[in-house]
Amino acid sequence: MPQLDKFTYLVIADTVPSPSDLFTYTSDMLEDSASSGRSSSTSAVNQPLPGEQAMPPALPVMQEAALPYPYQNNEIIGGDSVESIQRRLLGRFPSPSAHEIQMARIEAEDLFEVKVDICQVMAGLHPSGDWMGRGARALDNLRTATGEESLSQLLRMREDLETAGLQSATFRQLADRVPFRADADQHAAT
Repeated sequence: MPQLDKFTYLVIADTVPSPSDLFTYTSDMLEDSASSGRSSSTSAVNQPLPGEQAMPPALPVMQEAALPYPYQNNEIIGGDSVESIQRRLLGRFPSPSAHEIQMARIEAEDLFEVKVDICQVMAGLHPSGDWMGRGARALDNLRTATGEESLSQLLRMREDLETAGLQSATFRQLADRVPFRADADQHAAT
């Protein structure tokens, strides 16, 4: 038998299930065996070992219903989409693995959702700007390798807009980055 150091032995010992992990006892099992005509006193299967306490059945876990992602991967809002963000995020990998592709998709969805929120808030605060047409591009960060602002920074920007509105630093920063809407130019001329 190979020699095991103390750490390896502890790791192995922690992963080996105990007899009580393999067999549990619930009152439902007694009812099932009693209703089937078998005597519960003669069956030793799934009975607690001497000196062990029976485990009650686990309570059901309440899970929140997962909502579907609200946007299509190729849906363009503010001049950006989940697909284009994902493509930029994957640009740093010469041959991305399936895991890297999936993680980039999740990150792209998060970034896109916050960018859309910011564009919608800015469209309300600055209606003459083309926020829904090209607003997301104003949120790009050319100083990063991917061209994307971090999710934490986008969340801070959204919070700043929602709390301070027209007086926010984010509003002043973004208002100059977005061209006027074409229909806003026509209305201004009349």
